[in-house]
Amino acid sequence: MPSRVLFYYSSHQLDTGSPKVLLNLVDSLDRSRFEPLFWATGHGPLVDALAAREVEIVHGSVRAVSLRDPLGGLKAAWTARQRLRQLRIDLLHFNEFGWNADLALGAWLARIPVLFHFHNPYEVHALNLHRFIAAKVLVVSEAERLEIQGFERIESKTEVLYNGVDLDTFGAGVSQRSALGLTDEQCVIGTVAQICHRKGIDILLEVAREMTRRYSHVVFLVVGPPAVGQAAFAEEMIGASKDSAFGGRLRFLGSRRDVPNLLATMDVFCLPSRAEPFGVVVIEALAAGLPVVASRVGGIPEILGTASGITVPPGSAHGFVDALSRLVE
Repeated sequence: MPSRVLFYYSSHQLDTGSPKVLLNLVDSLDRSRFEPLFWATGHGPLVDALAAREVEIVHGSVRAVSLRDPLGGLKAAWTARQRLRQLRIDLLHFNEFGWNADLALGAWLARIPVLFHFHNPYEVHALNLHRFIAAKVLVVSEAERLEIQGFERIESKTEVLYNGVDLDTFGAGVSQRSALGLTDEQCVIGTVAQICHRKGIDILLEVAREMTRRYSHVVFLVVGPPAVGQAAFAEEMIGASKDSAFGGRLRFLGSRRDVPNLLATMDVFCLPSRAEPFGVVVIEALAAGLPVVASRVGGIPEILGTASGITVPPGSAHGFVDALSRLVE
């Protein structure tokens, strides 16, 4: 009988790496051995994508237990325990570390192993009960492991699990040049990232300004939505892209579901992030057959070798221009 694995993630969107990693993890499961379920606190693209994969969706709430109300917290955790037992759950996978969640505490009370999956640097606080509950903690890169504050509290339980990518899907994209009004003679440099300061979109604009000045056939594409809380930054970046100096050769395409096709449209992939715990999009670009120029931050150097890409000091627009110029020429 397959083991029943319950996945939980507080966000239900699909525009960042961590929910995509969750989907890839579910896709990789041997369904003869594992039966995936997803605990949903609402609706959204991630829930829809999981349901399309015939993952059982369990609707319920998750709240952080306050140590100021231990009795109330215990009651909520006990209720979660009962629900988990009714669902016959064998393993609970948190796609984040979180904070004293009643669902995690309920699993612990039911003696169900709980696995916490880090996707960003985090502080393991002394008052976070998850550090005791965890049967295993996963981090996405060695670099991320080094950035976790209070790591000594979970060190003995922690392992690195690099994010997975469906290589066949990202290697089978179909170019959208015609639909986007691009010619085969143009050199398309692109990125797939949320529009935010951490992803270095302002650096990309600086690089694009110099590259489009040097090369009349170079075009830049930015694929991705404004990040949460970065609306003003995104508006500034999109507004700046309309500068006549770019001549319409810097285009923001917004959130797209056809990323493999857009990667197939590009000639070079560029990621000027200031921080990147892993950088799953780098592997997606490599799967699409693209040379990659990316910042030397976080987990990116663990992905890129000299044969597959070029790393540049973070924040160095000059370094990106030099590397991209070598590839363009």
